[in-house]
Amino acid sequence: MDKRLAALLPAALILTAGCASFYKSRPQMTYYRGQNVPEGFIRVVDSSPEEITFRIQVAFARGSLYHILLEGNRPVAEGWFPTQRAGGQFYEVTMKPAAGATFGRGKVYRLCIGDQSPEAVQLTSSNYRCLADFEFTMK
Repeated sequence: MDKRLAALLPAALILTAGCASFYKSRPQMTYYRGQNVPEGFIRVVDSSPEEITFRIQVAFARGSLYHILLEGNRPVAEGWFPTQRAGGQFYEVTMKPAAGATFGRGKVYRLCIGDQSPEAVQLTSSNYRCLADFEFTMK
């Protein structure tokens, strides 16, 4: 093996191990509140322990955004959803809890809408900025 390559190999292994330990599939993030939308622009139209459906009347420039449902600072449901508004009025998002979990009546949840996934943000920061923010108590 070339001596230069042999000298670089330990450094490459350390760098790889460091990056692998930095990235987590479920990063611990701080979700900073985004703009509170006017009352009625985001609302829960249906809810059960298995899913929650939101009607969102906010016009976003992007065609899809990342929606995170938080209980405290812990994501309980998340994913990319299209933001095209049906008939120009609203779009709907139905979110389901993580496998084996359910939504609880009387619990306070927060819908955070962002332009990146937490996994992408964690490569540069542990702070996630919500573009829009909606807090509610599940009935």
